[in-house]
Amino acid sequence: MALFERRTLEAVGVDIGTSSVKVMELQRTRRGYRVNCAAVESLPRNAVVERGISDVEQVGAALRRATKRARCKRKNAIVAIASSHVITRTFQLPEGIKAFEIEEQVMIDAAQNVPYSVDEMYLDYQVLASMEAGAEDSVTVTACRREVVDDYVSAVESAGLRPVVVDVDTFAIARAFPLVTAAMSESLQGKAVALLDVGEVTTRLDVFVDGTVIYDRDHSFGGRSLTESIQSYCDISFEEAEAVKLSRNLSEDDQEQLLEPFKRTISEEAARALEFFASAGRGYDTVDLLFVTGGCLRLDGILELISNYTGVPTATANPFLGKNIKARTKLKLQPTLLLKACGLAMRGAG
Repeated sequence: MALFERRTLEAVGVDIGTSSVKVMELQRTRRGYRVNCAAVESLPRNAVVERGISDVEQVGAALRRATKRARCKRKNAIVAIASSHVITRTFQLPEGIKAFEIEEQVMIDAAQNVPYSVDEMYLDYQVLASMEAGAEDSVTVTACRREVVDDYVSAVESAGLRPVVVDVDTFAIARAFPLVTAAMSESLQGKAVALLDVGEVTTRLDVFVDGTVIYDRDHSFGGRSLTESIQSYCDISFEEAEAVKLSRNLSEDDQEQLLEPFKRTISEEAARALEFFASAGRGYDTVDLLFVTGGCLRLDGILELISNYTGVPTATANPFLGKNIKARTKLKLQPTLLLKACGLAMRGAG
């Protein structure tokens, strides 16, 4: 397995989140991509903790159910680990270095700058050729502790799949994001475009300019807080509260007591995340456009409320609306959980 795998692959994209697993198969076409199949399967509570797998058996079982329900035909799989477990460094290569010397230089740099023993890590690297004449080439090194990667590999294998590439979630999102912006009629060249991913326990903001990530940050807030509010308010189990949240089976009074405060909190967190970006010294006071993804989009009026709090035009991060990808109508209407899986499936589209 490798991160910077260059050969053509046909594989299913596997996104293992805190509350669910998602699988997707894409096929490359002349115009872009076609979705062969996709599915989402819920995970038991605490099967994934702090974005690492704590119960390989439960995660593997959920993946097996998801691939069966989606009718996936491919056995090769591309899975992503969380960026919070990954160390990425880019450094200049010495002038005149030979190709066979690069790996040795990478290992020396890793030993000096990564806070783990090289024997405890998996790492991969990619040489980046300089665009300027006479400038030195650079190399990007990505490393992760073996125990984290091994858990993901074991879960995928227990579902009857062959993990051929271990990716990083932020790379997968960046890969799929052009499908989101492709549906826009106006040019986004030179503009700061943000993606807010509201997860189960973490909300992440990525800001792109011309397809390149210039800022990213995780914030400790997610949809689990709504589940816990429902659990406490209704005096039911966590599993029952999660089912209520997903079904939205609440009276008008309960919605006022539970959903409205949660929607305001999401909007406040979005505004706070953009304030952090504005103070990060990237040369932008705000962003020009904000896309949102995650289960929170099931809440009525959430995009309008986020836009009101942030002062930024806000839209759903839907990778299936543009001309470069063909998907079933049902999938186009339910894109909120599949952006990362889409980015992984793009690597395995053949």
